Amino acid sequence: MMLKLSLTNVKKRWQDYLVLMMGLIISVAIFYMFQTVSLNTEFLKDNIPSVQMVSFVFQFGAILLGIITVVYIMYANSFLLSMRKKEYGMYMLLGAKKRKISQMIAIETIFIGLVSMFVGVILGTLLAIGVGGYLTKAIDLPSQTYVPFVPMAIIVTVIFFGILFVITTIMNVLKFKRSKTLELLYSEATSERKKKQPVKTLVKFILSLVLLAIGYYAMAKITTLQLVAVPLAIFTITPGTFLFFSAVFPTVVEAMKNWKWFSQRKLKMFTLSQLSFKASSLTKVLGLVTMLLALSLGAVTVGQSFGNFLNSAMKLNPNDAVSYNPTAEIKAEMAKIDAKESFVYHVKATDDGITYREDEVKAHPLLTPAQDVTTTIDFNKELLEFSDFKLNQPYTYGNDSFEVMQAFSQLNNPYEQGQPTQYLVVSESDFDRLEGETIVVNIVRAADFKGELSHLKAIEKLEKGRTDTSDYSISKYQMYQEINSMSSGFMFMGFFLGIAFLAMLASCLMFKILSGAYQDVSRYKMLDKMGVRRSLLSRSVNKEILIVFGVPAIVGVVHVLFGLKMFSIFLGDPYKHIAMPFILFGVIYFAYYLVTVILYKRIVLPKKV
Repeated sequence: MMLKLSLTNVKKRWQDYLVLMMGLIISVAIFYMFQTVSLNTEFLKDNIPSVQMVSFVFQFGAILLGIITVVYIMYANSFLLSMRKKEYGMYMLLGAKKRKISQMIAIETIFIGLVSMFVGVILGTLLAIGVGGYLTKAIDLPSQTYVPFVPMAIIVTVIFFGILFVITTIMNVLKFKRSKTLELLYSEATSERKKKQPVKTLVKFILSLVLLAIGYYAMAKITTLQLVAVPLAIFTITPGTFLFFSAVFPTVVEAMKNWKWFSQRKLKMFTLSQLSFKASSLTKVLGLVTMLLALSLGAVTVGQSFGNFLNSAMKLNPNDAVSYNPTAEIKAEMAKIDAKESFVYHVKATDDGITYREDEVKAHPLLTPAQDVTTTIDFNKELLEFSDFKLNQPYTYGNDSFEVMQAFSQLNNPYEQGQPTQYLVVSESDFDRLEGETIVVNIVRAADFKGELSHLKAIEKLEKGRTDTSDYSISKYQMYQEINSMSSGFMFMGFFLGIAFLAMLASCLMFKILSGAYQDVSRYKMLDKMGVRRSLLSRSVNKEILIVFGVPAIVGVVHVLFGLKMFSIFLGDPYKHIAMPFILFGVIYFAYYLVTVILYKRIVLPKKV
């Protein structure tokens, strides 16, 4: 009986539950997809170390997603419970016992959870197929053992979300049991308006600005503060955001109501009054949504920046292929590369380091970055030729610039462990008099590095095949593989985390707006009876919901713009590629706004006769 009644309730309020399930399904799907990538045992075994970074990135993403999902579910369920309070009160008035209603609440919550997990795992499997195929191709993995359906990933997902739903069910039941019948019946009539406290509001406002300023400063000065910057930013910006909305939003709404020239036009006073009635509870939602929005947009933007990071990072090493005493097969592969420049150095290796011939390094100068790469990297600056060598004086990290030493190190044998730390340039005659074997170093600078990946891969295989340490390599191709693995992982993690956070924040906003819609029906009905045109009522709805959606979006964007500064230390210019994620995010966010407006109007606006 209780099962049938619970399922009937779910069917009756399917629109409300759909909002909750939409966020949950996306969360489950992406969590499962992250677990699938990181728990592909055979795939990881065959492709280590290529996929090691991707596995770590996706596992980190799953943990972050899990933490945010906990907050989301707790918040969303509190809205659902508040929407059903009057209904539960009526049941009790008609003689239903709290124990039976508690069973009904538990069944509804568990049912929603099971459906969300089932649909989420199916959607997650489809996502895992697409992501796995892309990563295998993008990172150029040798193994094809990736499987999109991993039993352990399902077990981890079911256990995590199962525990979460059980805890949520217990919390909902306990919260209901503590409520009195009259509180349940008249919960919708409870006013959210609070007594004005100007001094307290001013203190909140000043404190919020101080906290936000500290957080923004921490993100801007990450190179100075280092490990302290991130936790400092989190623990100042989060409370600062909630305090800011708590102080500013009700005050601004009240001030606009008192501004007669503005408020007494058309239905603006009604719209502002609507916001004023809900201001105190809206501030909490706006704070949460702002933080989720900043995380969402930040994740997508940083992920996109990582996607463009690979090409930029490759510019730091101009030598696409370096081979010491190459074999005939390696020479043949190097000859196939469409080279912008191809040349040979003759060097001698000693216990102290490597010695170069002056005539050769002047004929084909070293290329050095134009800035200090130990601080913020500027990928856009061209590499400069360096040929002003000091003869017979060793170059060392302690005495010479990092840029010159980096240029020398990029010419080391990339397949030999124990790299030299000292370099010497001598005249040809002095070089000939030095003891030791002369080593021939072939260097190729390709016209298009990515266009020559197949040849570079073949060279890599041949080089590893002739050394004792076959797995060791610090070649440009190996660097490309590792950075590509990391950037692809971060790009996908950022995109999917962004989508998950966006779905959650939009659901929270929709919950808050729609949960109050039933209280607003009488107000709109009264205006309709007074003869107010439907178009004006519709416009009032549009403006009210636009403010609720727009305010956290603006503050969230400010958070993101300051937060991106943290990534300049290794992404160069993180603002360079923000247009696309901002536009994509804006379109999806606006779509959620339109859906919310449509659902709200269906509830509050009188039906057309």
